[in-house]
Amino acid sequence: MAEFELSIYGNDDEILKTYETSKVRWGVLLQAAEMQDVIEEKNVVKQFEQIGDFVKKLFPDLTDEDLQKADYEDVVNTFKQLMNKANKIGAGSAKNA
Repeated sequence: MAEFELSIYGNDDEILKTYETSKVRWGVLLQAAEMQDVIEEKNVVKQFEQIGDFVKKLFPDLTDEDLQKADYEDVVNTFKQLMNKANKIGAGSAKNA
């Protein structure tokens, strides 16, 4: 089972596709760390747009159309899961400094 998953739903809430990965590209992780510092300063629409862009980078084959069909909680939870991963790395390096 992949560490990160995002399901895409049809009109009757059936799962049409599932994007999954256990790999996080270094650039995506860096972007997550940078976003964490500035995302709260943005309005809600901009926050959602940035989260969507970020999730599309995590799943490179994810299209805008598919993202529109994803459950918002799944999208936000995927984002939070990756942010937690980035925070653990930062906390670990601070302890070792």
